Amino acid sequence: MKIGILINRVTWEVKRLINEFEKRKIDYDLINNQKIYFKLNKEKDFQDQYDVILERSLSYLRGLYSTAILETKGYKVVNNYNCLNITGNKLLTTLKLIEEDIPTPLTCIAFKSKSVIQAIEEEINYPAILKPIIGSWGRLIAKLDDYNNAIGNLECREIMGNVLQKIYYLQEDLGLQETNIPTDLRVFVIGKECVAAMGRFNPEDDFRSNIAIGGTAKKINIDKAMAKLSLEASKAVNGEIVGVDLMRKEGKLSVIEINGTPQFRGIATSTKINIGEKIVNFLEKKYG
Repeated sequence: MKIGILINRVTWEVKRLINEFEKRKIDYDLINNQKIYFKLNKEKDFQDQYDVILERSLSYLRGLYSTAILETKGYKVVNNYNCLNITGNKLLTTLKLIEEDIPTPLTCIAFKSKSVIQAIEEEINYPAILKPIIGSWGRLIAKLDDYNNAIGNLECREIMGNVLQKIYYLQEDLGLQETNIPTDLRVFVIGKECVAAMGRFNPEDDFRSNIAIGGTAKKINIDKAMAKLSLEASKAVNGEIVGVDLMRKEGKLSVIEINGTPQFRGIATSTKINIGEKIVNFLEKKYG
């Protein structure tokens, strides 16, 4: 068996995967998409034949477009382009969840500040959560507590050069006030199995719970409702290795986001589960 690992940086997760490949004497190559070029045709560029290429790029767009090119050339990539395209875009993810009747928070899209205020006041109410449709690690997510706070934030977005920041993705606030309850849940799905879950807790001075910006995590036991919803979400986006983010409102679970290239340092550390080993098990069993 030979595996390609598509990267633009050697991360903690990539190092763990390499360690597992080397322990099992599985042949692999690191394919840095910043150091190569692709000829756009149907011919396979690489001299080596790969049973599967594992997409692990930190850059969403580099990973997405590299995957599209590789699939056109006949390579099998995990996750595939369709999954990456949907999960990398919060708007497309929400539409897919709605299409599949999977519970997700009340969400509105607007393209001008005036429409944003109207959506909040008529549908979502304050506080509202404003997110970029493309982005990770909690960056540029804002909690709009009132009208003045919303207007100030929107004025900043309006003058940003990035057109994506002018697509206003608004969600209802499902944040909990209890300090001993996780802000949200991350379930790691590989194939048809939920292999690990963690509860994430936001820092005292921030409503966001992302590990990358100071959130903390604890192991969570996966109950039937969590497993069912996470597997449904993974199937909806044609995912093979995904992270499903969940939140509760009045005891009912909703899917917030699905990550098509999930980092797993936080969940591996908090649960003491060897996620890298489980990923390699899956790849070896399905593609070996």
